[in-house]
Amino acid sequence: MQPHAERYSLSTLNRLGAPHGADYRLLRGDGGDQDVLEGRVEQRPLAFGGLLVLSRVRALRPYEARSRPDFCLSLAWLGQGEAHLRTRRDGPLRMTGATAVTMLETGDSPLHASHPAGPLLHGLNLSVRDLHGLGDERLQDRLRALRRAGRSRLAPWRVPPALRDNLGSLLEEHWDGDLAALLWEGTALQLLAHALRALEDAPAAEAVSERDRRLLRRVHERLVEEPGAAHTLASLAALACMSPSALRAKFPRVYGQSVFDCLREQRLERAGRYLRDGASVQQAAHFVGYRHASNFTTAFRAHFGMPPGEWRRGRVPGSAHRP
Repeated sequence: MQPHAERYSLSTLNRLGAPHGADYRLLRGDGGDQDVLEGRVEQRPLAFGGLLVLSRVRALRPYEARSRPDFCLSLAWLGQGEAHLRTRRDGPLRMTGATAVTMLETGDSPLHASHPAGPLLHGLNLSVRDLHGLGDERLQDRLRALRRAGRSRLAPWRVPPALRDNLGSLLEEHWDGDLAALLWEGTALQLLAHALRALEDAPAAEAVSERDRRLLRRVHERLVEEPGAAHTLASLAALACMSPSALRAKFPRVYGQSVFDCLREQRLERAGRYLRDGASVQQAAHFVGYRHASNFTTAFRAHFGMPPGEWRRGRVPGSAHRP
């Protein structure tokens, strides 16, 4: 880890998370006050009324962060590591370094972000608690308008390469005093501008009936249980008792990704488990429905950040830092 690494227990994380509206819990364990993270977490209040949190840590145990409903806006970006996001109405959504996610809170659907143990987590979170506490009236007006318009609660957006480089520098370099304040404030404003534009460009959320949610759940469960099967849009639409176009339109509203993005994710996650259990790369590719190992290797690298051979040998991100 980086110099002066600290360990953060569950109670410490919940104390640190209170100002930016996050509650933490372990996904496995005895429920005691165990150490969860190792590294450095920095918090910086911002002049316009938000809070920026930088994290350069390693997860010692799998855990979940949950946004509290009394916060207006949350924005998250991971330069390194893995997170799976969901709300009661949206997701699951896997974060990557090229993508940021904005959560516009309406008080009825908190954001859950789960993290596995082991990988390094380098990222940041920008949060706004109270519209009335913002020092910028233009920002207040924009957020009120987005809420009224019913924009997507969980909105992923592509981070421009130049901004991604700036974020990486912010995480890798240490700044102090007034220069740190200027850098953090400027970066936060850039993030906020891109996040608001993404929310404004997102289509207004269309309701999905409870009946359709139950039918879509059939499709999602089939993809999770049988990722290696030869699924087609027509066969999955028949399972959901709807037309292919309706399935294509409604599935992302409930699960935050297209049907075939979900299928690809389930195939690769299952393949990762096969590899860890001793399957060869060719076998894992075959088990999850890939005809060609080269296509499988390309998809696996894009999903996990390393080729399947390295994953099979147990070279997970951050393994060199394990105690």
